[in-house]
Amino acid sequence: MYEYFCIFLYFIIYSFIGYIVEVIAISLNYNKLILSRGYLIGPIIPVFGVGVLSILYLLDKYSNDLITAFVLAVVLCSVIEYTTSYLMEKIFKLRWWDYYDKKFNVNGRIALDYAVYFGLAGVFILKVFHPFLSKVIHSIDPLVIIVISTIFAFLFIIDFIVSTEIIFSFKKNINKLVKRDSTMKIKREVRSVLKTRSPLLIRLIKAFPNIVSNRDFKKSRIYRLILDRPTKLFIKRIRKDKKWI
Repeated sequence: MYEYFCIFLYFIIYSFIGYIVEVIAISLNYNKLILSRGYLIGPIIPVFGVGVLSILYLLDKYSNDLITAFVLAVVLCSVIEYTTSYLMEKIFKLRWWDYYDKKFNVNGRIALDYAVYFGLAGVFILKVFHPFLSKVIHSIDPLVIIVISTIFAFLFIIDFIVSTEIIFSFKKNINKLVKRDSTMKIKREVRSVLKTRSPLLIRLIKAFPNIVSNRDFKKSRIYRLILDRPTKLFIKRIRKDKKWI
């Protein structure tokens, strides 16, 4: 039973590390500090925790074969990210992110460059970081680990419930405001309205700046252009067609 508490604590730790990595990467990309990342309100991104635990417990036997471990980590993380994107889209009817502007993407859900980063990080965690973290965790009194894990589990459940309610509220609002095509003008209107509703909705918008109704994402002219034309041609078309702006 104690080991299950340790596993959950690993999940929380790696989810938090994933959040930190996302914040750093996005902040550097936009040259400003951006703290709103991920599905949950708290500073954790569960998909990172799931990904790392999957690598640790499914690829441990390949820890001495770095090339095999890397390739399998790339495949495993890609499957997890693709599945997460697909399920969240089906459950909430919202498109959370897309990589159509990236080379070697699959349905806009995963991209090769990110998969490679995940693979490299997975090998580093498997070979270097996790053995160190495991020693630290097991050096702490078991009762302390159980208490800490229980507290985090309680906070995680509350966060999940509240975040899910916010997202369904967001879905309801965006479906009311966006009737047909998700043009840039309508997106701005959606954001301006939603930002008056709740600070937690503002956090959601900042965490997923490209979020859009799944129905409108699939039916819009923008979606079809992304699929049928290179990104540069798509941008030129938008600039020429003033009705889109």
